[in-house]
Amino acid sequence: MKLALAGLGRHRLVVTQPLDDAEIDRLDRFFEVAICAQAMSRAALSEQLRSAAAALVGETDVIDAQMLDGLDALQAVCCLTPSEPHMDIAAMTRAGVRAMSSPDAGRAVENLVAAFGFGRLGGRPPDLLNPELLCDCCSF
Repeated sequence: MKLALAGLGRHRLVVTQPLDDAEIDRLDRFFEVAICAQAMSRAALSEQLRSAAAALVGETDVIDAQMLDGLDALQAVCCLTPSEPHMDIAAMTRAGVRAMSSPDAGRAVENLVAAFGFGRLGGRPPDLLNPELLCDCCSF
């Protein structure tokens, strides 16, 4: 089931990491999923993200101030990594982009779903690295 209510478009999500079918199906309920199966250069990743509202990236993908320049639609990025993500959290916070990181693909999927207000954790991604971007009006 796709969440396309009365002609409303879905946010575009770029996925640069392998996911299983269940994880892709979960994302597809809420997002227009663009899977980028092969490794990309920094320029190619930037081009893919230009029209994306969200991204699920890997530990080799670098999201920094230079990358964020011109990515006005980007709202959330989750890095699928067991180690410290290569993301400039301060730059992402200044740009209003929620940053998340998780070594578990299923949890990374739930982070992105929650970041857009969907699912049981709506608006409260569990692995948010810049919590100052959380809305205070509806805290639990």
